[in-house]
Amino acid sequence: MRALILLGGSWHDFEGFVASARDLLSDWQIESTYDLDRLLHLDTEQPDIVISDTCFARYGDGREEPGPFGMSDEQIVALREWVRAGGAFLPYHSGTVIGDSSTALAELAGGAFVEHPPQFSFPVYPVFGDHPITEGMDPFVVHDEFYKERLADRVNVHLIGIDRGVACPLAWSKSEGDGRVAHIALGHSELVWEHPSYQRLMRNTIAWLTGR
Repeated sequence: MRALILLGGSWHDFEGFVASARDLLSDWQIESTYDLDRLLHLDTEQPDIVISDTCFARYGDGREEPGPFGMSDEQIVALREWVRAGGAFLPYHSGTVIGDSSTALAELAGGAFVEHPPQFSFPVYPVFGDHPITEGMDPFVVHDEFYKERLADRVNVHLIGIDRGVACPLAWSKSEGDGRVAHIALGHSELVWEHPSYQRLMRNTIAWLTGR
C-alpha cells in the first residue's frame, strides 16, 4: 500500500507528522512531498491514498512566509477527478485551511477551517451510530487545537468536541463519485500523534478510505 503525503504552508510541524505516520503505518510505503504538482500525475502514479497535511495560511506577524498559499485550480481538478474515479483522500488537520485556493477544495474536503482558540485539553465524543471510522472507539481527552470548521453538504460527522457549550465536528467522511474522502481535525503535535485513541482513529479512517 502506498500513501502520498502532501506538505506545505505554515504554522505546523509537517516533517514531525510524516515521521509519526511512518511509525503508525509501518507496513505502508510512504512518500512525502512539498511539490503540489504531483497531483497532476495521480493517474499514472496511482497511490492508494493521498493525505494532505497542508496549511495554506499567511503569517500575521511580519515573519517570512514560506507558502504556498493554496492549490491551483488545475491541481484541485486533478485531485477531484482522481478521487471521483475511485481514489481515497484524507485532508488531515489543517488540510482544510484552504487559503487562496478555490472553494472547490473545501467542497472536495467536505468543509473549511474557520478558527481555533489556543490549545487546551478537551473531550472528544464518537457520534451515535455504527461506522468503521469509529469502530471500537470510546470518548477520550486530548490536548490539541480545537478546530471550528464550516461544513459542506453531504458529509457524515463521526466525532465531535464541545467548546463553551457549542458542539463542533472533529471528523467526518463523504463519498465523492466512486471515491471516498474523510477529514480528521485532530493532530497538531506529538501530544496527539502518540495518543492511542488518535492512532486507532487514523488506522480506522485510512482502512475505510482504502477499503482495506
